[in-house]
Amino acid sequence: MMFSFVFSTASSLFHLRATDDEHNASDNVPVHPKHIAWSPQPYPSAQEQKSCDPLKSLPSDDRFYTPEMLQVLSSDDLYCILGVPKSPTIDRVTIRRAYLSRSKACHPDKFPGNPDATSAFQKVSVAYDVLSNPSSKRIYDSRPAHSHSKYDFFAQSSPHADETLKGVLLSVFSEFLEGNFEMIRTLLRAIGDLNPSLQLGDDGINSVLSVLLSVRERVLTCRTCVIALHDELCRALEIQSAFHQLPYFDIAGRSRLTIQLTRITISLPVTLENAMQAQHTNPASAHPTHHDRDKDTNKFALLPRRVVLLIRGIDVVLDRMERILG
Repeated sequence: MMFSFVFSTASSLFHLRATDDEHNASDNVPVHPKHIAWSPQPYPSAQEQKSCDPLKSLPSDDRFYTPEMLQVLSSDDLYCILGVPKSPTIDRVTIRRAYLSRSKACHPDKFPGNPDATSAFQKVSVAYDVLSNPSSKRIYDSRPAHSHSKYDFFAQSSPHADETLKGVLLSVFSEFLEGNFEMIRTLLRAIGDLNPSLQLGDDGINSVLSVLLSVRERVLTCRTCVIALHDELCRALEIQSAFHQLPYFDIAGRSRLTIQLTRITISLPVTLENAMQAQHTNPASAHPTHHDRDKDTNKFALLPRRVVLLIRGIDVVLDRMERILG
């Protein structure tokens, strides 16, 4: 049974390395499941929590501001900006999940005409660049505890905010594939064996995996793809966080989340393709900015129809499995 494969591997699927030093990570080198909400951890002191309260004078129009954006705009504390507790060490998975969550909540493309979104997005980028680097984190943490001097976000020689986001997305996606590529291939073979009507076969599996690998190339040149990948990886990291919080012997729960992660991963090429087509059909819906690089989406080859049909068929099978698991 295909479930036997999922059950037998649910304890270790979709692993992201969390122990490597962030400073040595490959962030600068060059996903549809139920939502599992992830919220930042509380701050260790009332003083720090108070410093994170949004300014009352900031506008609160939900059409242009999110609570996370207001918090970022009102704070000069890097930990508060990312929504993580201050501690001597922060593991890489935690800080990247926090960064992607915050940057998603205030990405300028989602708030056209609002310069505060750009400022918030840049502050989140600087906070990540500083706190993800052990040496710069130590320097920041060595500041006097009750210092009233404001942190100069724009005095840092950090990468452009868009490049920071792209680097983190590529790093997370690459590690995601690197750790799970053969597992996905094995699962696809199991799906093909038990669903001969899909006509998956080795050629079909190789085609699906090939377009999955092409996601990296698209993200390097396609801004619309960056936004779409941002949303999907945020979902994947939320599910992964929930996965690691489940008891080891909760096989059904772990298998269900494994299936959700597989659905996100397998559907990524189609998700990006749909985002590009939507942007080409209705540019206003994609919030183009002066950074827009996708004015001619025709330069991106469309996915072969057979591959799209295979991915949709696989998603239907995985959806049935997820429903059976409840």
